[in-house]
Amino acid sequence: MMAMQSNGFETTARQLIVGLPLFMGAIEYILRVARKQPGRDDFFPISLVASSVSLNIALTVLPGKFSWASGKRIRRATFIANMGIFASLIGLLLWIYLLVASFSQDVREILPLHPLRDALVYYVFSIGLNESKARTEIC
Repeated sequence: MMAMQSNGFETTARQLIVGLPLFMGAIEYILRVARKQPGRDDFFPISLVASSVSLNIALTVLPGKFSWASGKRIRRATFIANMGIFASLIGLLLWIYLLVASFSQDVREILPLHPLRDALVYYVFSIGLNESKARTEIC
């Protein structure tokens, strides 16, 4: 039986992609509130970036059912895999910054970012790369 596809993602995978940052954010929020940690409102961007990094790491795996006859598809798949590596590294740096900045006002003043906006841009970029990879595999 074939899995249902929805714009390049299986239906279950798409639900997990949306649900993972919410789940991680809820756990982090509960822990921060319970432990009376500073930065209680910074929980969601950190979780959003962490789940996006995992999406980008998945990009680095080349498809197994790949028609190696098309040089254009090989180059595109390789480009997307390389983008996944760089996007993961950028996301890791963003995640570290958001985590440290959520505990320290001094860090926020050194490099002023907008946590939710920047995390959402990174998340949307990650989903776009994954959609591009899915289209490359299907073509």
